Amino acid sequence: MIALEVETAQISEMFQRFTAAIGDKHWCSRVRKCKEAIRGNVFLREYLIRENDIAFQLDHLSELAQRYGRIPLAEVENRAIYPAASFVAQTLSIMDDATKEDAERFRRRIHGALKNPSDMRGLRLELTAATHFARRGRMISWPETTGAGIFDLLVDGDGAEPLEVECKSIGGDKGYRIHRQDVIDFLALLKPHLQGITKGLVKGLSVVVTVPDRLPISYKERVALAKELGRAVFAGSDCSLANGSSVRIADFDIISQLGNVPTQGCQELRATIDGITGTDNRSAVIIGTHSGGALALVIQSQRDDNLLISVFNTLSDAAKNQLTRSRAGMLFVSFDGLASDQLFSIAEQDQDPAQRPTALRVAVSDFLSSPARDHVIGVGFVSRNAIQPVQHGLVESGGPAYYFPKRESLFWSEGFCGMFDWLPEHSA
Repeated sequence: MIALEVETAQISEMFQRFTAAIGDKHWCSRVRKCKEAIRGNVFLREYLIRENDIAFQLDHLSELAQRYGRIPLAEVENRAIYPAASFVAQTLSIMDDATKEDAERFRRRIHGALKNPSDMRGLRLELTAATHFARRGRMISWPETTGAGIFDLLVDGDGAEPLEVECKSIGGDKGYRIHRQDVIDFLALLKPHLQGITKGLVKGLSVVVTVPDRLPISYKERVALAKELGRAVFAGSDCSLANGSSVRIADFDIISQLGNVPTQGCQELRATIDGITGTDNRSAVIIGTHSGGALALVIQSQRDDNLLISVFNTLSDAAKNQLTRSRAGMLFVSFDGLASDQLFSIAEQDQDPAQRPTALRVAVSDFLSSPARDHVIGVGFVSRNAIQPVQHGLVESGGPAYYFPKRESLFWSEGFCGMFDWLPEHSA
């Protein structure tokens, strides 16, 4: 069994049980290390808090429990802690229903996930998938925990054929030549060389840097690049750098294009910066100045990114090596950088016959058409998890999903239809 809902009045008692079962040193230690990294580079703050959101929320609850002896009633209505509250409830429900040995394996997995954001994303996606199928009245088991397989979930019950489910959490850097933390680390090296510009900046300044491939690996080369880029920005005109990078500089109107300027530090606002810089979904930051100005910095590669290619290579490997191919299988995919409204927009475009199919739909159709993947009866995509109150005192987890079934598969069963009746779907 897995918890499908959380009653806010029970959050304090559940957190006490969770702390006793898992040990608060694991999330407190992770948060402490993140804060140390932030002290070394203030630009890491938003990135690390987002990447380690569950650890930070649990750490916040630990501080409250230590200060007041329990989670105050006022805090249980704080939506910012709902993802952690849901994670706590689901973890306890799984461990309560498991054997002693399986509960210990799950505990160790949580310890590892608290140290590694990608592992935590993967675990939370499994919990999202398990919650969905449990709501459909299906029984859930974890084959990797019991030793029955190397896929994530086995869904059974209600007279339907068993279904193997493999979950793949796709991080925001997947398929990109330039990773977010690379940009943030480089920004710390660049900052001293921008102070003469940002100190009195009262307008919007867009800087787009296009490197030949990736940022230099060598620290010495990165320092040299930062120094040269700082001089180029100060000069205020387009130019080429010694390593082959090109720099494009332009002013932009803060009020009409940005709106609210970050008061300090930097914020990653990819969609906003796309419009300002004329780029497309690149790693970027906005640096606000005390004078009311803002510097929008984009660092991109001259070589094309390959998100969908990387994603479907991952799915191909999972279909071949993790699903058994002796039963129906499904792949459940989450995009960490995809918001709910973006997923809805993709689904709406595909369901509108007047519009061209999206790149996602085309890629899924190609993927499912392979005879080597006849055992894959569908692929589902979910956005970042949405946890919200459904009524006073009750919190429910879930989020939008977009499902592509393959009904012509030899493994297809009509019993699978009811498993996805709440999802927008499109036949691949």
